[in-house]
Amino acid sequence: MRASTVAAFGMSLLVQVGFPLYMTLRFRRRNRTPWLAFFCGAAVFAVFQLFTWLPISFYIDSVVEARVQSEGWAFLWMLAIGLATSLIEDGGRLVGLHWLRRNGHSLQWRNGVMYGLGHGGVETVLFIAGLTFVNLLAYLALSPRDISAVADSVGPGGNPAFEQALLSIANTHWTQPLTVAFERVLALGHQVAWSLLVKGSLVSRQKRWFGFAVLFHSSVAIIVPGMARLFGFVPAELVNLALAAFSMWLIYRLRDVND
Repeated sequence: MRASTVAAFGMSLLVQVGFPLYMTLRFRRRNRTPWLAFFCGAAVFAVFQLFTWLPISFYIDSVVEARVQSEGWAFLWMLAIGLATSLIEDGGRLVGLHWLRRNGHSLQWRNGVMYGLGHGGVETVLFIAGLTFVNLLAYLALSPRDISAVADSVGPGGNPAFEQALLSIANTHWTQPLTVAFERVLALGHQVAWSLLVKGSLVSRQKRWFGFAVLFHSSVAIIVPGMARLFGFVPAELVNLALAAFSMWLIYRLRDVND
């Protein structure tokens, strides 16, 4: 166990929890946005992602990945799962925003941003930060010399895949938790931009806005992991940073569009 890695886990958790909450409180104070939009976005993520599609997609992905041998089929599967995730998540956004409008809340830019902050905030604070905390506990509990004994406890001869997963946790480098925190900072901007694009499809009654949201969402979901697999995390995160800059540009440009 390395003190630098433990400190990095702590910093990562602080950023993952603190950054979305800070941005939400700051935006609400400056724009006097109702909390309902935030909680509606959070509820949509919980219903359409956290408790339904995420567990299903993880199971399907693990089954398919174990059977896919060629790199070409693995890439096609990544395309399929990225597109499916985008359609379901942005479809959930559409349902939530439609509910807001039917209940007398205008779909102004500030409400769309607050909605996206709720969606992205609960994803980071509850889901990603929760996984990071579990990994921290596992890192504190494990040591490389004890892993074989732990793996053997699951059955005679152990489980090589399980043992490899434990070894990966025990050998966590301090940069890994900080990379997760960096990705979550960028992801919050993506979530707001996608929410505003979906909002545009309702306000303008033009389906192309929803198509733009799905296209941009699936592009981020496919390009960044694909770059990481092909070229490593540094080039992938540089591309992710460029895409996040585009998301911020979209948020600014959509301020006076379709309000």
